Amino acid sequence: MSNRLKKISPITKIFFIFSILVLFLWVVPTAISYYKNKNIYAQKVSQLEKLDSREIPADVKPFHSEVFKTDAKNYFDNIEIVSIPNNEYNITIAFNIDKLPKFYNFLKNISLNYKISLEDKLLYKDKDKEKKIKVNMIVKPY
Repeated sequence: MSNRLKKISPITKIFFIFSILVLFLWVVPTAISYYKNKNIYAQKVSQLEKLDSREIPADVKPFHSEVFKTDAKNYFDNIEIVSIPNNEYNITIAFNIDKLPKFYNFLKNISLNYKISLEDKLLYKDKDKEKKIKVNMIVKPY
């Protein structure tokens, strides 16, 4: 066996040593990292699936413009609801600037009270003279 090693050229020995170094310093750690990340990914997917499969509470109301308007009038001064294409509604709410915390609470709980999805675009308009705020939002019923 030692005669065989002596007969192999030095360049072949260098390539062999280099390939073993690459195997242990790059391929093996990359494979280990891949399998660890694969397990973490599987755990995260299962957590997201659990979040997505939550049940909607039984007391959530289906969206109807008049019911929404009467409920929102308890909190705010002026509510306008306009139907727009794609089964969406443009809602404009006007209220005093003092009621801003109530609006944030209303906005936070809107999807818990009604079967709707709220678009990310909220348009705030401030009226300086009257100290009122107008908020424009688009909702889509489920």
